[in-house]
This record gives sequence, structure tokens and C-alpha cells, in this order.
Amino acid sequence: MSSQQHQPDRDAILASFPDPHTTSRQYTGDQRCHDDAERIRRDFSIPNIDWGERWSRAEAAQVSFAEAGERKWQKKLLPNIIQHEFEPEESWKAGGGTDLLSVGEPGSGKSNLAKWLAVRLMEANDEKVVWRASTSRSEWLAFAPWARVCLPKGVDVRAEFVPKNPTQEGFEVELEEIVREVVRYNDVVDLNKRVLKPGVFHVVYPDPRMRGCQWVYEQDPEKQYEGLEFSTDDPINHWWFGWMHARVSQGPHHFSSVLFDEIGDIAPESASKDEFAHYQKVELLKDCWVDARKYGHSIFAFGHSETDIHSMIRRKIRWRATMAGTTNPTKAGGIVGFGKVPMDEDIMSSRNVGDVLIYNEGEFQFPPLNTTHIPSPTSMTLKVSYEGAP
Repeated sequence: MSSQQHQPDRDAILASFPDPHTTSRQYTGDQRCHDDAERIRRDFSIPNIDWGERWSRAEAAQVSFAEAGERKWQKKLLPNIIQHEFEPEESWKAGGGTDLLSVGEPGSGKSNLAKWLAVRLMEANDEKVVWRASTSRSEWLAFAPWARVCLPKGVDVRAEFVPKNPTQEGFEVELEEIVREVVRYNDVVDLNKRVLKPGVFHVVYPDPRMRGCQWVYEQDPEKQYEGLEFSTDDPINHWWFGWMHARVSQGPHHFSSVLFDEIGDIAPESASKDEFAHYQKVELLKDCWVDARKYGHSIFAFGHSETDIHSMIRRKIRWRATMAGTTNPTKAGGIVGFGKVPMDEDIMSSRNVGDVLIYNEGEFQFPPLNTTHIPSPTSMTLKVSYEGAP
């Protein structure tokens, strides 16, 4: 059989993507219409959660065996992470934004957890959800019919579907062929103030020209670091430091969340004081992390290992998650920022993919959360590149 016969069928792959969803409240502006999160839940059979008195048993946050062994589902760990309020009435609930670091091996379900969280955040808080887009990763494609893809203005973009089999050829595609809308932003401030919308799933590609990052930095006298400067010579991932700074210092301070898939790519333990001031920018991110909470911005990070992520960042993270197939910690020694862990035995190494153990210093969720599988319409990877940039 010739190699040509193995080439992907462009029309068939594009046909596998559902039509863009254009009848929701978020897209039409009509308050009588349903929400994007509602439609996503329905299309992927994600169970409903009663955000009031009870959680569904399929996705409960905590179980106890009080009162003659009767199971009671308590509202603690997971609702605390997902439900955001500036002045919560419950004493156990954190005010403002939250955070979560999830670790697990490749294929353990981290990206699926990120998608599940995106839906829950949109549903619970009408949250502005930002997916950190990568030029070489595209786990967000399941949500293409609802995606608002944000690209830097004035930068030519080339998008290509690439097969997993390296002997096969890919094909170019216009992003508008597969997502609900493509919008352009001028700089980091414009992105936050004009482009990001409540209750919407955004896929944000960074700006190789770093527009607005240096201006925001110069406007903040409280956050100044020796040798830190944003320029077009910076690695493109450094844009995320500038964007986070803009979110906390310039606003607007509506509830928003960012999903940092592979946070180790941005803030690795190996970050040094190089010509791009990588270490200083990680320090800036660390200082923004705390401010993010009080300004209603939540950070959900995912990585292969705790040690891949810079310790400055790990010290600021209040909630952790261990994915199935990975041994959860039983001692606090490996968890930077924790004085103790509530587990004393391995719960997760033999669990099935999709199970997630969420914990903080004082308690852990048992049984583990089991997230609904959210499949992609294609096994191919969408690779995005910038032409002629910066």
C-alpha cells in the first residue's frame, strides 16, 4: 500500500468537528438563552451538580460515614476550589480566586481534568476561562464548537493538522473552519479588558511581540526585579508572565481562571538569571500568584512532576491533585509549601485513568473524583505557527 493511501482525509477530519454552537447566551447576548457550559455538559454527558445543598454522588467532594454508616456528601475540597466568591458566608470557604496543581504521568488524564474544570468553572461562576494555548499542543479541541480563539493582532498565523504517525503528511486549515470564533487582541491589557468574556472558553495564543508587557511592568512600582525586561527577543512563553501581571495589576477583576497545561514549560525549576531574566520573571509570577486570589483570578496548573515546577511557585499553591497511576504523597517532604499531608498510604497508583485525588494540608477527597471522559474529535494535533514574527 502506498504512503499516499495513508494520508489523512482532510474533508473527513473537518467533518468530525461539530458545527459551531451559536445559540447560547454567551454568543448571542440574549439572557434568555442557555449557557455554553450547559450545552457542553449535555453533549459530553457530564453529570449535573447541584451547587446548592448536595453534589451528585458521581462527582462528590467528600464522603463521611456518620449517623449509622449513612453516606453524606460534604461540600468541602472541590467546591472550595471551583465555586468562587469574594465574601463567602461559609467559614471553610476561601474568598476570591483559588489554585490547584495537578501532577501525573503522560496519559493519566491531566488534560481531561483541565477540560472538566473549565466546564465547572464556567457553570459555577460565569467564569472567564483561559486555556494556555501552545503552538504544538491542542488538547482543547473537544471544545472547538464553543471556543473563542484569541490571536495577537497583526501577526500572520499558520495552522496545520499533524498526524501522530510521523510518516504521514498533515494539512493546513483555517482556524475559522473548526472553532466558533477567532478574535484579535492588541496587547495584554486589551485582551483582559475587551476580549475575554464571562462564561466563555477562551484559547489564547501568546503575542511574540510582547505588546503591553513592558508597559504594565513599568506601571507597577511594587513589583520591580533586577534586569527584568520584556522584549521581542524573549522566548514566546515569557508572554504569560506579562499577561498574568496585567491581569492582577490592570484588571478587570471579574472572576477568571487560567488553565496552565504543562506549567513546567513556563516556570521550570531550572529557571536562571539568564539574558531573558527567566528567574526574575518566575519571581514576578510568584508575587502575582498571591495577588491573583484577592482579585478573583484562579490558577490551575498541570505537570508531570512537582519537581519540574519552580519551588517559588509551588510554595504558593494551596491545593494539590494526584492523577491515577501516580503514587500520591504520604509525607510532606516532597510537597514544597505543605507542612503535612493527610494521606498515610498510597491510594492512586493502581487507580484507573480519570480518577483524581484532591487534597490540601488538612484533608483529602475520598473516594477520588472521577471525571467524565471528554474526547477530542480527532487524534491529530493542531500546530499553530507565526509567520514573519516578531
